[in-house]
Amino acid sequence: MKEIKVKDMHPLVSVAIPVYNGANYMRDAIESVLAQTYPNFEVLVVNDGSQDQGLTEEIALSYGDRIRYFSKANGGVASALNLALQAAKGDYFCWLSHDDVYLPDKVAREMEKLLSLSDPNSVVFCRYSIMNPEGKHLYDAPQPPQFAPNQAAYQLILGQWLHCCTILAHKSLYLEAGGFREDLPTTQDYDLLVKIGLRYPFVELPEILLKARSHPEQGCLTLGHLKEVERFFEEHIPLLSTDYMSANFNAQESIEAFLALGRQMRDRHFANSLLAVAKQLICCEAQRAKLEDLWDAVHQLTIKDYPIACQQPTVQTDQHSTAPYAENNLKVLVRRWLPPKAWDTLKRVRDRLRPPLISSQQTSQIQEKPSLASLDFDKIYKNNGFAGTESRSGEGSSLFQTRIIREEIPKLLDELGVKHFLDVPCGDWNWMRHLDLTNIHYTGGDIVQAVIDANNRVYSNENCKFEYLNIITGPLPQADLLLCRDCLVHLNFADGLAALEQFRKSGAKWLLTTTFTERDSNADLYEGEIWRPLNLEKPPYNLPKPERYINEGCTQGDGLFGDKCLGLWRLN
Repeated sequence: MKEIKVKDMHPLVSVAIPVYNGANYMRDAIESVLAQTYPNFEVLVVNDGSQDQGLTEEIALSYGDRIRYFSKANGGVASALNLALQAAKGDYFCWLSHDDVYLPDKVAREMEKLLSLSDPNSVVFCRYSIMNPEGKHLYDAPQPPQFAPNQAAYQLILGQWLHCCTILAHKSLYLEAGGFREDLPTTQDYDLLVKIGLRYPFVELPEILLKARSHPEQGCLTLGHLKEVERFFEEHIPLLSTDYMSANFNAQESIEAFLALGRQMRDRHFANSLLAVAKQLICCEAQRAKLEDLWDAVHQLTIKDYPIACQQPTVQTDQHSTAPYAENNLKVLVRRWLPPKAWDTLKRVRDRLRPPLISSQQTSQIQEKPSLASLDFDKIYKNNGFAGTESRSGEGSSLFQTRIIREEIPKLLDELGVKHFLDVPCGDWNWMRHLDLTNIHYTGGDIVQAVIDANNRVYSNENCKFEYLNIITGPLPQADLLLCRDCLVHLNFADGLAALEQFRKSGAKWLLTTTFTERDSNADLYEGEIWRPLNLEKPPYNLPKPERYINEGCTQGDGLFGDKCLGLWRLN
């Protein structure tokens, strides 16, 4: 009887660990792979030109022939993964960031799932949890969306929900898609997976088999990530071709899919990407959708978002047109991208639609400059105007959204020797009450008297008190450090600058306040708006580069605000 070998029943799996200056966490990653229960795998550690006095290499070499070690000049994680792909001996491939860890059954469970599928050219992915820098469990990541396996490419563009270290697939899929793009420092993984998803199914294994580490040094938190994300959308939305959409969505589902993608581009203020959505919608659905539905959808994408889509137009209007710009822009979009035979029919449909695309009254409203917003915070608190489910101060004050700063702020207070700590606005103290403020004199200030009264009843003691304070008009009590989180974003420029002046006048040594590091410019706050992101290093604030950033790991808006940080400035 012929002996059945392990490799016959269990194909070789190559697990790559790209690393740069990874002495802090990489031993955990390597150990987690070596502990896999799957009986046939190899570990490839690729040192991407680390500059840490040889510490990364020393750790890798200590494993001897239990791993395959490669060292190369620094070229980014994509180049390290490409080297691993070329060197991999296994038929199947996956990778692990040096700061994350696999659970022991990760490879075994995914290979079992993959080999059971009717289509061997599938990508299997699992769920994951988040741990802090010390490896302590923080929370389980939200469950991924439910979708048909062949809709993965669209879903990966719509929402960045997949942790790429959760996947496993045949090596040929990576190579067929062209490998990892080395000009994309932080989105090279999604670029590759979208291209794979255009051809092959993605199948979920609904088990947590990866622990991802959240820490301030992560590349997506420190690089120009948002600019690269915008480029990602501009390049990948056009990949949603007619063949792909018609094979995986009916006409109405396709329209809804593009509208959902357009809303995301609007929320991100990605004007060119929004127009790319409109173009792709027309290209994909001009032949099979009802023209009324198509016109209405394009109208929603390009007209309803008038202030964003038309600030930086990429399509020129007719030279002698007197029509409002947005309507004419839509007309040019449609005429350029719609098959000629459908244009006359579509014009008749457009003329039947009521109300008109933009009425003279709407045009007048658009041209009028809205008044600056001045929020009634008493009313907002009373009516839960920030729509917080856990705190009336909003979702940003939930325990989940403050998980990182609740660990980092006490460390900072200790490092700076802070004895007097001023927190304005303090809100309802949903998260601050979980900080260890022993031996610190804390003052919480807020403009909502009901908040102050409630906090004093429940939380005040000899070292902790709450006062009615107005940061715009002052005066503010002196402190070693003044924290102003999630407040300036709710103030118009005039009030925000006045608040900064009161911070300076308070005599505090340090200011720790919210800033969004990847925003190129700031917009004022107008009537009807309750907030917008601000980069305090940009006009009109023009603060210098802070002493440090604490990235909050914000997940609100499906990752739209991953650049949200607390910046630390010397107030003098």
